[in-house]
Amino acid sequence: MISEAMAGASALKTAFDMAKALKDINDAATRNAAVIELQEKILSAQQAQFEMSKRVDELEKELTIIKSKADERNRYQLKDYGAGTFAYELKPDGSRGEPLHRACAKCFNEGQISILQFSHQTEGQDWFDCRRCENNQSFGVRVRREMDYSHHSDF
Repeated sequence: MISEAMAGASALKTAFDMAKALKDINDAATRNAAVIELQEKILSAQQAQFEMSKRVDELEKELTIIKSKADERNRYQLKDYGAGTFAYELKPDGSRGEPLHRACAKCFNEGQISILQFSHQTEGQDWFDCRRCENNQSFGVRVRREMDYSHHSDF
């Protein structure tokens, strides 16, 4: 983009210098050739300006997308669910009417927000599935249950 700006500025300076010199040219053929060259320089400068304007528009669109993704990511916070299990959870103040939910940490770190879907519960742990990366993850500390056979009578 800088090279386009330099080319445009250079073309405009050359065109200005040529326009100043035109007033001193008495020969019609020389003057006509200079006018044509001047028009080419002006066209070149306009082209450079158009290219820069187009690039600025592209960069503004990219910036809007980046800001939007950052705003979306800022609605979540990393939460420790115990036993080394983590997920991103929607902040209550960032819900915008959505129910509170968890997002897959792996996908979140890859720039995607994938809502975890409850799968089942075993021994005190909730299991969630990520439909995007197909990860199946338990949350919380597993509760071991010992069977107590002392209350059972033999038949």
